[in-house]
Amino acid sequence: MPALIREVDDAIARGTTARRADHLRKVTDLFLRDAPALTDDQVDLFDVVIARLAAAIEARARAELAERLADAPNAPRGVIRSLAHDEIAVARPVLERSNRLSDEDLVAVAIAKGREHMLAISSRRSLSEPVTDVLVKRGDRRVVHAVAGNPGARLSEGSVGALVDRARMDEPLQELLQERGDLPEEHLRQLVAVAQETARRRLAADAPAGVDLDEAVEIGASSVRAAVLPEGRDLGAAYAAVSRIAATRPITEADVATYARDGKADEAICAISFAADLGLPTAERLFKAGDSELLVVVARAQGWAFGTLEPLLKLREPESATAPHALKRARDAFEQLRPQTAQRVVQFLKAREASQKRAAEAAAQRQLKARIR
Repeated sequence: MPALIREVDDAIARGTTARRADHLRKVTDLFLRDAPALTDDQVDLFDVVIARLAAAIEARARAELAERLADAPNAPRGVIRSLAHDEIAVARPVLERSNRLSDEDLVAVAIAKGREHMLAISSRRSLSEPVTDVLVKRGDRRVVHAVAGNPGARLSEGSVGALVDRARMDEPLQELLQERGDLPEEHLRQLVAVAQETARRRLAADAPAGVDLDEAVEIGASSVRAAVLPEGRDLGAAYAAVSRIAATRPITEADVATYARDGKADEAICAISFAADLGLPTAERLFKAGDSELLVVVARAQGWAFGTLEPLLKLREPESATAPHALKRARDAFEQLRPQTAQRVVQFLKAREASQKRAAEAAAQRQLKARIR
């Protein structure tokens, strides 16, 4: 190795650019040939030698070096870091593929360099939360889309919130986020609500007279929720059927009870939405796995009989709800709950629905205005 260092020094001091590049190829060949057997100290020596040669050659040769070292499991760290901060044609292979770059290295590049470097980082097979935090915070639309579309990118709660906020003005970003399997359900619901309001405004502008916009939008949104939400269900057909009845007369407690006793869960959910004046997403959540208290609250607030609630509980939890002790517990909770208290809870649910709807409408309006511009 000392002889090699002297030869490198001579090439740097008196050699041509071509000679330096040739020496670099030979040294890199030597490293890659012996890499699996090299000790850490030996890799450090190669780090010194390769770094000195790389600093004295043109960008095209450095790009070749980056391509050759990007997949080496024990590539010299100093060289890899230097290449990562180089111009993008040189940096791209190591930013995209090298496992010798730590999270701190990637964050430093993302902060110091521009969009192309961040795009290269965004395409890595896996990205930690600290790295995605910086990319989402500093990146432009292309970078953000690349992060959102990378299934190996882990997103912190802060990054998810920032992405959802940006998606209010960006339909393709909405779609990318909806395809991810790691977003909290509440954020996914926000995205669906924004998409729903955007669709409503488009239909209002383009649909022929006589089209029931609410029904068309609700059916479409239900299909999206079924695709992206945990335990989501497509209520489109059931909503259309119940909506046709609602067009001729109010949906009543008797309708809800009949659907429940007949085992028609989807229709029962839609009937609750109409009868209790709740949004379909809220009515659907009454039937999600977990605590059944909210369904009890809605039934009590509406003044329904326990005979209506009982088949709904059986629909919701077919096995546990049929046990005598479970039914007794549900009846006791139902009878002990004051109607005024239940009504206040339902009013809160409706107020939250209204707030979320206003936010989604505002986002949809901004989105459509941006498209017009």
